[in-house]
Parts: sequence; structure tokens; C-alpha cells
Amino acid sequence: MPPRRLSGMSSPEPVAVSEAARALRTAMRWTLAVAVACLVLAFGATRGWVPRAVIPLATVAFLLACAGAVWLGLRSHGQALADRERVGRLSLIVTIAAQLGKQDDATLSRIAGKSGPAGEAARMILKERRDRQARASSVTPSGP
Repeated sequence: MPPRRLSGMSSPEPVAVSEAARALRTAMRWTLAVAVACLVLAFGATRGWVPRAVIPLATVAFLLACAGAVWLGLRSHGQALADRERVGRLSLIVTIAAQLGKQDDATLSRIAGKSGPAGEAARMILKERRDRQARASSVTPSGP
């Protein structure tokens, strides 16, 4: 299943929402549905369709469900923001890596010693170069 996209964002390309954020959003929607059901039940009790003794219980359940929905909504929003930040950081690292790919190993080693996206990109490039050299040295030509 392809990742779902956030709508209404100002960025040119929307960020994919993680499974955790989708699960939190779904739980929030179900909790809101329970809150609406409790509100309808309390309204029905005021109209006499349901025993009046249900009003306090339905009201408390409605308030608890609303509080739970707000809490789940805030967690979902926080998760979506964390996902967007993670994707932005990864794209920044890829952009920096494209620029640093032209540097020699000594310069990359110096940059890799630093923290942040540039250091992470430099470490990634150095690791790839070492892996490529290891693969090239382990391949032996097959002779006749």
C-alpha cells in the first residue's frame, strides 16, 4: 500500500505520513465517533427517547471521549511533524552528499568529524567508498 500524503501543506511535494501517524489519526476518528454517539444518547435522554438516568453517564463519556480525541489528535499531529522533519533531513543529507561527493577522502574525513547533516553525509560517502574499494579488491579476475 503506498504511503498516504498530507494535504494542505505549503511544500511543493507533500510528505508521506507514517503508519504510526495514520493509526493515531484513525484512533482519533473512532474516538470522535464514540463522542458523537454519547452526545446523541444524552440528547435522546433529554427528549425522553432514552431513560433520563443515562444523561450523566452519557455526558461523562462524551467529555472523556472528547479529551481522548484531542490527545490522540495532538499525538498524531506531533508524529506527522516528526515524519516531515525526518524526510526533510534525509533530503538535506542527500543534497549535501551530492555536493560532497566531489571532495577527496581527507576533506571528507575532516567534515565527517563534525555533527549535523554535513557530517552525516560525509560519513555516508566515506562508507560507500570503503565498501566499493572492498568489493573491488575482493573480486578476482577469472582466468582461462
